[in-house]
Amino acid sequence: MNNKVKLLMVGPPECGKTALTNFLSEAGEVGGEEYRPTKGCRIVEFEVPNVTVSSMTTKAEVELWDVSGDRRRVTNSHGISYISFSKRYENCWPAIQRGCNGAIFVYSPGREDHSRYLDTLYTHFVEQQGLRETQCVVFCHYKPGFKGKGAKLSSSFNQIPKLDTQLEEESGSVRRDFNNFVSSVLGHMSAVAEMQENSILM
Repeated sequence: MNNKVKLLMVGPPECGKTALTNFLSEAGEVGGEEYRPTKGCRIVEFEVPNVTVSSMTTKAEVELWDVSGDRRRVTNSHGISYISFSKRYENCWPAIQRGCNGAIFVYSPGREDHSRYLDTLYTHFVEQQGLRETQCVVFCHYKPGFKGKGAKLSSSFNQIPKLDTQLEEESGSVRRDFNNFVSSVLGHMSAVAEMQENSILM
């Protein structure tokens, strides 16, 4: 079985995607630095030991893509202002999506605009890619010192697990939740591969 997975970390700007990516991959600082938006995307590779797939314990090779949430305010010909994704990065999305096995949606609690933002990302990175609910997860990411509840998400996310993440006090559960997600994705990939093999034999 192929234990390599390509996962996308997507969400609005400044919601904590890069901090989560750095923590999970142990590839950089988790916090304390001045905010610097990701340009396009950033790819990190790392191993996740002891993931369970089909009742077997194995090691996963993870390729995690930290995708820019860059956006800008646009005013149309009718004088209506709205938020638009940066075209210079959106044009890269087809290449970023290619070969994707799963998507992690990240947003900040208390931000209703983030809910609408995730709907757009869902269309691009789930519907167009044909991902299943078992290949997706939502992280409501709490930055240090923030108290509050996550925004209500649209019905598109009804069947997708939603988890609170907090790196200050609950870092152990964040890593555990991520590892469980990797197991879920690998389980889906294994089931699809088995179905394809059976169809060839029939």
